[in-house]
Amino acid sequence: MVLFLIWVGNVVLTLHHESSWAVNEIGEVKMANLYYSTWVIALNSGLLMTSYVRKLLNSKSKPIMVVLWLVVVKICFVMFGSCCDILLTVQDQCRAATHGDETATFCERTVAGAILGCVGMAAGLFSAIFRYFNPNPRGRKQLFEAVMAATLTVLFAFSLALITGIGGPGQSVGDLYYGSWLAFLTSLGVTTSLYAEIQKQNGEGGVLVCSASSDDNESCLGDSVTPYSSMTPYSSSMIEGRVNDALV
Repeated sequence: MVLFLIWVGNVVLTLHHESSWAVNEIGEVKMANLYYSTWVIALNSGLLMTSYVRKLLNSKSKPIMVVLWLVVVKICFVMFGSCCDILLTVQDQCRAATHGDETATFCERTVAGAILGCVGMAAGLFSAIFRYFNPNPRGRKQLFEAVMAATLTVLFAFSLALITGIGGPGQSVGDLYYGSWLAFLTSLGVTTSLYAEIQKQNGEGGVLVCSASSDDNESCLGDSVTPYSSMTPYSSSMIEGRVNDALV
């Protein structure tokens, strides 16, 4: 835990400081070795801390969807923090800029990125809490979660053009660049997982129970008809009785 706190502090000093050797004042990478090694060591110490804390608390593994939503929250936090750091650095230029010029457009797109990051954090945190207390949602609850994930995916796809495009605050490699792409990819992964989950539940929910009537027409009772429907097998006594009736 001490090692993790030390490296989190080092991330702030190394990657979010005007006089940093790794990045410039708006987060663009100047020294790649220092930039990537700082993030790798910080992530590694975080994984070590998580594994030890989990053993000490004897905590069970969380549902996969809770983990995925928390990943969205963490990445959106990086995205939000990077935008705020850039805005604090160029706030004087933003105030002096006139609407329509490059500086004003840069500032407006940075504000939009911060808003999208904040929306992603709120939606991801809400969904993670919802999944924690409802590990296997059904029906409208699951559909609402899927719609939320799909909406975030569309928003983050829009943010890629807004933030990482030419003239955007994340057009150069840095925290905001990676955060924008990872936010889109993780939200897309959540949407895909939810879609597969809904398809699986729909398939398993279509169990069909059938019986044969005297006129050889099948009457079936079931929730729905799906390719995964199963027929109720006849017992040997039922078959023997049908054969005897035919012989008589």
